[in-house]
Amino acid sequence: MTLIPHAIPLINDPEVVHALASRWRRTRTLLLLSAGVLPVAIGLVCIVLAGMTSAGQRVMPWWSAIPAVAAAACAWALLSWLRRNGLSDPHSWLPATTLMTGVQLVLGVLPGSGIALRLSPGAALAVKALCAAGVLGAGSAGVLARLARRSLLGAPVLELGSTAFPLVLVGQGSRVVIGTDRIDWTTRHGARVDAGVSFARIERVTAAANALVLHTASGSWTVPVPDPSTAQSLLRRRLEWWEERRVAAVERERRRYLDLVRLLAAVSGEATRGGVTVTVDSNGVTTGISLSPSVRELDPDVLAARLMACVDKARSDARRQVQDLVLEHAEKASH
Repeated sequence: MTLIPHAIPLINDPEVVHALASRWRRTRTLLLLSAGVLPVAIGLVCIVLAGMTSAGQRVMPWWSAIPAVAAAACAWALLSWLRRNGLSDPHSWLPATTLMTGVQLVLGVLPGSGIALRLSPGAALAVKALCAAGVLGAGSAGVLARLARRSLLGAPVLELGSTAFPLVLVGQGSRVVIGTDRIDWTTRHGARVDAGVSFARIERVTAAANALVLHTASGSWTVPVPDPSTAQSLLRRRLEWWEERRVAAVERERRRYLDLVRLLAAVSGEATRGGVTVTVDSNGVTTGISLSPSVRELDPDVLAARLMACVDKARSDARRQVQDLVLEHAEKASH
């Protein structure tokens, strides 16, 4: 399984994929090094330190392996996070990498080096070299994570508006974040002001002097940005992308609903008892009654009782099928 896909994720437009391909190749390489290779290498350093600790001992103290386990667990956690949902937010790469490699240093490299120096004083030079390598790896991971983010988002291009990546525009005293379904901004002219508008409320976007103007049904919002023209183009592109996804989501839900209606219409409950067979539809309405020749001699009251019992059982069967279909539809819709 590829940790980071070769093609930029979360994009279905071939033109956007092609336009951002070169950026993604550089970003992917830097991200693999910062969040994959270096954290794993730090974990290996801790494992080697644990091995050096046990080299001069007949029985390896169990607590000497704790730093190696902690470092390996941090590397695994970082890789798992990156694979599951880390790729969608480049602005989280630096904090996540710095946090995990920092924990590797505090819980793995430094205590592992101290234990190795105490139990294997003859390998002091090698231990110090491994400790330096761990510290250097952790520092390099943070630098590479920052470069990976800048490589992808540093110079905004129009195609980034058709991605799910948050776009951050920083100006003097302002910070604007164009998300997947809203735009938020912070200004610090005197007092700090935080505000935001969902895409569903925006009717029109225009550019003014050093600002974007967001026109909504309840009024206009002025958002300070360093480059209004570029910000306007990016926001319009993101609004178009959001609208396409919204329409596609509505269409998917409509198709799922029609599929559910079709499946419910085909539901048929059936029950048989003593030569009497009854079928009902999804609403519990009786759609068929079949009587075998053996019921001709039955007392009418007995026959009526069997019919009612079959109707109840058939309706119960239909309700179970309807419930299973609805639950299955809800599970699919949640994924």
